[in-house]
Amino acid sequence: MRKWQKKKKPTPNESSEGIKEKVKDKVNTSKKYMPNLLKKDEKQKEKDQVIIKRASMKRSTATTIGRVVMIGSIVIVALGVFSAFRHNLVLSDLEDQVSAQQQDNSPKNNQNNQNLSAIEYFTQQFMLRYTSIEPGEEKQKAREEALQNFLATGLDKDAGIDYASISGSQRYDSSDVVSIKQKDDHISDVSIKVHVTSTKEVEKKSKDKDGKEKIEKKNEEKKATIYYLVRIYEDKNGYSVIDLPQPYMPKPNQQVTVSENEENKNTNTAVNNEVRSFLESFFKTYTAKDRSDETKFFFKDSAKAQSLNGLMNYVSMGDVSVYEKKSNKGQYIVRCSVKLEQPVTGIQSNHNYEFSLQQDGQDKFEILTMKPVSYEIK
Repeated sequence: MRKWQKKKKPTPNESSEGIKEKVKDKVNTSKKYMPNLLKKDEKQKEKDQVIIKRASMKRSTATTIGRVVMIGSIVIVALGVFSAFRHNLVLSDLEDQVSAQQQDNSPKNNQNNQNLSAIEYFTQQFMLRYTSIEPGEEKQKAREEALQNFLATGLDKDAGIDYASISGSQRYDSSDVVSIKQKDDHISDVSIKVHVTSTKEVEKKSKDKDGKEKIEKKNEEKKATIYYLVRIYEDKNGYSVIDLPQPYMPKPNQQVTVSENEENKNTNTAVNNEVRSFLESFFKTYTAKDRSDETKFFFKDSAKAQSLNGLMNYVSMGDVSVYEKKSNKGQYIVRCSVKLEQPVTGIQSNHNYEFSLQQDGQDKFEILTMKPVSYEIK
């Protein structure tokens, strides 16, 4: 028979160990194989996989959309940059054009335009004095004095006008500069069209009331247009006419050139006479009206043929100087003075020409070039 005893209380360590044992038993019990719980776990895993897959798909789609948006943004920015670049190129081109225009208006070009305007004005003022012609010694002297302000030293003081041939007067009306071709920094060839009016006393027959014939003297006016080539020399002291005005008949794209001539003078008298005869025949054709087609037979290159076609009449041949080219046998440089007459006014004037000739058999020549005489500037 057991004795009545009070139940012994567990110590704190014993109490803690007992609780641990109970928890361990419970956990072990939960880990035991249970079919229902296994199926539940498998279903839960399938749901989790579906959720994970969907979440993965959503992230992929979002990533794709994000990439599309990013690429689109890059394209838009690139297009904007290209558009801005292209716009800048257009602006650059416009700036270049404006810059070019500004350069055209630069002081250098303005100075050039001012020079051309000055040359034009000088030439027109010269033609005013040159074509204003009146008979009489006093008028001739006054004209000579006026021309000295324009003509270079050494040129004819009357600028080639033969006062012995003057029977009337000529008045300058107006002029228009056709072109200015600058040969170098000092020399310019000015083509100018001059309008003049000639006044000449003519006799007109008439009958009085009684039927008797009477002669009356009246002044008859006629207008004329003449083209001249004037060579101007420019330096720091101003402008000068360095050659007598040369009449010419304008034609499309005409270019006038001259060159210095330093060949030795030819001493063969027979050749000199043949050249003179050839040039006389040429100038008769060169000045004749309606014979411009015939002048091509005098030129080696018919495209270079020239003609005054009745603008001036041939009067006579003056001095003829022949120079033989040492480098080209049978070629000659010829300088000559020719007196021409204006058919309307009857005024005669002297003009100097320079030819380059090619001998083509005995007594036969061909014109290579025809130019105004060029003088050496000192």
